[in-house]
Amino acid sequence: MAKSSKQSIKLDGQKVSLNFIDVDISVCKPDFPNSNMCEEYGQYHRRKNLIEIQSNLSNIDESNTIIHELMHLIAYASGEVTAGALTDETVEERVVNNFANLLILMFRQNPWLLHYLQDKLIDSE
Repeated sequence: MAKSSKQSIKLDGQKVSLNFIDVDISVCKPDFPNSNMCEEYGQYHRRKNLIEIQSNLSNIDESNTIIHELMHLIAYASGEVTAGALTDETVEERVVNNFANLLILMFRQNPWLLHYLQDKLIDSE
């Protein structure tokens, strides 16, 4: 598969907006003494409007982790976490994990799909 000729985008310091929520993205080292990101590669902090991603991940792990954390943001913004089908934290994690993993797999198996969607979404502005 041919690599993209576009310049790589740095994840650290980016901001993601979804409806009324603006979320900062921080790439950081795991904080083992505080049990912060010691088993996970990332986390979404709703109250801080922050997604933290562990530094030095492989491309696939970083991509999967950011999609996973964005799925948590989507679940929260949809209302399903606070008053819907995902109020149980275990259920939320299972659904988010499965959807993120399958979405990454679909994009890896169909590399044209991301380019197609990007072209269509940018051209729709």
